[in-house]
Amino acid sequence: MAAIERVKFYSLSDWSTGYHIKRAEEVLHDFITEKKVEDINEIIELYNIQLFFQNKIYSRDWTKQQLEDYTRIVERFPKAIGVFFSQLSAEALDAVLSDVEFDYVEDFWQLLSRYQVYKKIPANVFCELSKNEKFCLRDVLRCKSLVEAYPNEIVLYMQENFECAKTLLSYYLEKHKSELPPLYFPDELTKEKKTEILEKYAANDLANANYLKLIFESNGVDGLPLPDKLKLRARRTYDDQMKRLSKNSVGMKYEVRVSFSAAQEEEWKLESKNRTLSASYSTKWIEENLDYPTVLNNFIYLFGYTDFQFRSLHVHRKSQMGIFERFLGIKGKREYDLGVAFEQMQSLAQLQMMAYCRELQKNRIRLEDVIKWFFKEYLQKEFNVIGFGFNPSSPDASYLEKCRNIAAEIDSVLKQFKLWCEEGELDSELLHMSTEHIFIKNIPSLIKNKYIYPCGKEYEAISHLLFSDQSRIRYVPELSEGCESFYDLMKKCKIYRHMFQEYQIRDIRWLAEQGVIYLEEDGRLTPDNRKIKIFHEFYEHEVICTSYAKNCRDILEELKNRGLVEFESSLFSRPEQNYFNYCMNKSEFDNGLDLRNRYIHGTQIVDENKNEQDYYIFLRIMILIVIKINEEFCLLHPVKAQKNKV
Repeated sequence: MAAIERVKFYSLSDWSTGYHIKRAEEVLHDFITEKKVEDINEIIELYNIQLFFQNKIYSRDWTKQQLEDYTRIVERFPKAIGVFFSQLSAEALDAVLSDVEFDYVEDFWQLLSRYQVYKKIPANVFCELSKNEKFCLRDVLRCKSLVEAYPNEIVLYMQENFECAKTLLSYYLEKHKSELPPLYFPDELTKEKKTEILEKYAANDLANANYLKLIFESNGVDGLPLPDKLKLRARRTYDDQMKRLSKNSVGMKYEVRVSFSAAQEEEWKLESKNRTLSASYSTKWIEENLDYPTVLNNFIYLFGYTDFQFRSLHVHRKSQMGIFERFLGIKGKREYDLGVAFEQMQSLAQLQMMAYCRELQKNRIRLEDVIKWFFKEYLQKEFNVIGFGFNPSSPDASYLEKCRNIAAEIDSVLKQFKLWCEEGELDSELLHMSTEHIFIKNIPSLIKNKYIYPCGKEYEAISHLLFSDQSRIRYVPELSEGCESFYDLMKKCKIYRHMFQEYQIRDIRWLAEQGVIYLEEDGRLTPDNRKIKIFHEFYEHEVICTSYAKNCRDILEELKNRGLVEFESSLFSRPEQNYFNYCMNKSEFDNGLDLRNRYIHGTQIVDENKNEQDYYIFLRIMILIVIKINEEFCLLHPVKAQKNKV
């Protein structure tokens, strides 16, 4: 006998609502008040129908009279549900739970709690229930009254079942796609007992590698401490698992190659083929352009460290992540998203920096000396900015010493720029008086309203519909092949209203109401190219630099008045701030590299190869700072900036 597709209320926005309303109508039509309901699943289905009515979700096809009739029937449900649970005996609970359909198990515990059935369930019966294959600890923890009724039994269950560690980790540390209902842990589950549960899990070879990674990459939070020994144990178990997997698994590999060639005439060539990204540069061109301004400009125009708006291209960009990267896997609440595109860009930037420094050294140029020239000479000569300083490390210093020196110099340069913004000059005594820790987001800008950021749910809806590969309006059967988004579809094809289904047309009309697309008289859909260009910039980069969007000021002001964008001033954009924090500390992201703090506080690994890799990351950050500070003064003094562009 086929299973009945029963009514289930998931959420207000769930797409299956229409189907469940149709099934609810069948149940309402056949409901007989006088008939005693004896099946647990029929009872829970009544509860779910009740939830639809409590949230005012009805069929559009119902007449006013039908709605009134159905409402009166639903008002009788609580009595039927109450009668069932009042007659439920403790001895029958295990059998009843076994009969509960999978989708209804959580509702079963909610109703046990609501109708206070737990008051007649002894602790030993609850323990037996916990052995039932339908028992799910998370469902119980969502019911505060059940947790308060069986605290010791719940603690014992968690101590005896190592998988319960995942419940703790998921609740306290994991980032979820949507907000989850709260869990109530018993007071008897002390921090020490939580740590014991996690230690058992971290030492188990069967532990999920994703959760092990979550342990050693995260910082402890209120309610869930993560001692260093626990994190180390998790890291070792994780490493052991990865070693075993690497012997037998065939994964997806990608390569990044950087080369300098004396035979190459082109300044640079970039090629991506078969998951291999290859970049090659002309040694001849480098050797013919060794003046310091060009040495620095190469990071922009040769190596592509920034785009034409001087936005760093090394930052994480959500738009570059594939659907599996976005939605699969376990991520921490304080995790900096990486992804294949981000990792590939980091590898490219690292190899570019290492190879370029070696080419410069062949010509007796040290990049740190060029950075010193920028702060000591260039800023003074071009903009009359006096007092900035940068102390390069000794040429003979070890990479460990170089890392410690440049970490301190990065702090110093940022403090100097912050003081200049606040005072209009650099008072060395005032600078030396400062002992405050500097936060990257608090470094101001000399430019008013320097950055524009998208904001609000309306923007998110527009952006999703236009550019997401998951947009409901992206798909047109005869045209969608080769089109990754609705925006792509409009660019490549002539599309008309009649090509879309009714559920898609609602979204299209809404976009037209927002002034993003036009519905022509013949039914053709055409874009407002100026607006869509702005929305696309936001989708790709999450920020626009005001100074390079002067021809769009009217649209940006309109979007600001509608609450779709906001203006802000700082040296670094928000994506750049996040990237800086990922590289330099753990103030925002638990999986951060923490380079600044490790070298400043002496907790780094003393290994010359590792220290060398870290040093080139420091140099990349330092070059980004140089580019951003130079941009500030160029925007402030545009006439002077044209004389000697850096």
